[in-house]
Amino acid sequence: MFSTNNKISVRQLQTLLILDIFGMGITSLPGKMTETAGQDGWLALIIGTLPACFSAFLITRLCSVFPEEGFVRYSRKLLSYPIGTLLSLGLVLKIIAALSMQLRIFSEIIKQLMLFETPIWLISLCMLLLGSYAASKGYEARGRIAEILIFVVFIPLIFVFLIALTDVDFSNLKPVFASDKIKLLKAAFISCLSFSPIEFILLAYPYLNKDKQKAGKRIILCVFLSGMILSVITALTIARFGIFDMLHQMWPVLEIMDTIDLPGSFIERQDALIMSFWIISIFIIINAGMFFSSLVLKDIVQKGTHTFFIVLSLILVYIISFIPPNISSLYYFLDKMNVWTGWIYTFLIPIVLLIATKIKGIGVNEDEI
Repeated sequence: MFSTNNKISVRQLQTLLILDIFGMGITSLPGKMTETAGQDGWLALIIGTLPACFSAFLITRLCSVFPEEGFVRYSRKLLSYPIGTLLSLGLVLKIIAALSMQLRIFSEIIKQLMLFETPIWLISLCMLLLGSYAASKGYEARGRIAEILIFVVFIPLIFVFLIALTDVDFSNLKPVFASDKIKLLKAAFISCLSFSPIEFILLAYPYLNKDKQKAGKRIILCVFLSGMILSVITALTIARFGIFDMLHQMWPVLEIMDTIDLPGSFIERQDALIMSFWIISIFIIINAGMFFSSLVLKDIVQKGTHTFFIVLSLILVYIISFIPPNISSLYYFLDKMNVWTGWIYTFLIPIVLLIATKIKGIGVNEDEI
């Protein structure tokens, strides 16, 4: 059942967006940055954050034109019914495909690091059912949960990196700007694509309450803050391991957690405690993907219940998640999908729709962004 108003504040949307971006890139992004740009990987993340902020500006500007209408409705209005429907279906497929890969990666990591004897299909099913149940409670419930979970995510993370600071070598970050400029820009492009949860703003904007006039600048600030957090984490990870050790680690941030000894060693499974931040972030991503994919499907069909489309999305995500045969294939497919489709709904579609608003003479109040 949905809550009575199903509205959230801008602060809650910021919290959800931070958790979505964070969960999407925390495990693999530092390694990818180091592999591409060496010790300048953290700088590439800062550079990549800037176009991500521009994407947030484009999307919030577009949403300000249709503050109460969903993506399906105004894309049909601006680009015709068939084209708007195709764009909406494409968005659903992208969300479901990305969600399937994230679910499988989560299950593989949990099995390898924590639940050695538990089958992957069971780990995936449990997380998917939990995320789907939360999605069925509506968007207001998501916002309230995020305000609680943000502390559960970042308190362990801050704790881990404060301890890790006692054993880092910042000389591993030198010399600065030593990598080839082409490689640096390539790494920045890859990091920018990791901000794909920004596209959720296209679907979440109608759920904002009376704070909509303040949304644009605060969302851009939120994206910038997320990029800075990821950049700091990447820099500390490089300083901890060095670029050569990082090239041989698939999940360097998780490796930090595995090498940290808690003071007193009074907790037997410290890996489970410290990894809680990432597990909760993945839960938020799965919850978001299930909610928005079912929402768009319902808006396209204009029949049925939200719960029915959540179940349909659940089945699709679960089946697709087992198509890649191994973890290497997972990352290969996810990287290719990000490169070829990651910019479409974060840059191209908002620009096209904004141009369509100008052609049709539909304006936007500059004060709203």
